[in-house]
Amino acid sequence: MSNQNYIIRAGSVNPVSETAAKQYSEIKPPVSDLGPITSEGVNFKIRTGFNNLKTDLPFSVSLSSNIVDFGVLSPTNPIVRTVDLSTNALGVYGYSIIVFEDKPLTATTSNSKIFIPDTTCDKGICGVESSAEWINTLTYGFGYRCDDMIGISCDDSFARPNYYKHFPNLASNDDPQPVVSGVNSSDKAARISYKVNISGDQAQGNYENTVTYIGIPNF
Repeated sequence: MSNQNYIIRAGSVNPVSETAAKQYSEIKPPVSDLGPITSEGVNFKIRTGFNNLKTDLPFSVSLSSNIVDFGVLSPTNPIVRTVDLSTNALGVYGYSIIVFEDKPLTATTSNSKIFIPDTTCDKGICGVESSAEWINTLTYGFGYRCDDMIGISCDDSFARPNYYKHFPNLASNDDPQPVVSGVNSSDKAARISYKVNISGDQAQGNYENTVTYIGIPNF
């Protein structure tokens, strides 16, 4: 898997003992394929691969929209926008989807940059790993939550309604965090809710950032 920012390579695991090497050389398909392979020796039997696995369907992740527009913000008036995150094809060993932002919501003025801070929720305790309730209209910031839709598992920290986190911030050296995970994914989806709320002191501007999702198959 690769894009302009990363490359993920998975090597083949060769379980063949030296005494079984000749037997493996006579088996089709090769060991690197995911089809079932059986090898037997005097004191052992090894079976690798998976029955009935379609290997021609690539694992992929997609979003229903690449742009989230909050429109004109007004103080103490929280705005929520949703995007559906979908996966398809088969992940034999399962998969995780990690997420991060490049920076807080940021606007550039003639003199400096101004920010909408990432939320810490109503009690000031939610972060990149832990969630907390966010319902108070006097709690400000930018955050997100995940809700299961079709056969997909959002992180357990979102199990309660109105519980939010804020995105890991690469500008602050936060580690990306898993948002959903699953096994044998086929046409599954979750809903990501983005929430922003500002105070009366927040400066006007066109705020923006980039949120990135990366699907990682497990090995």
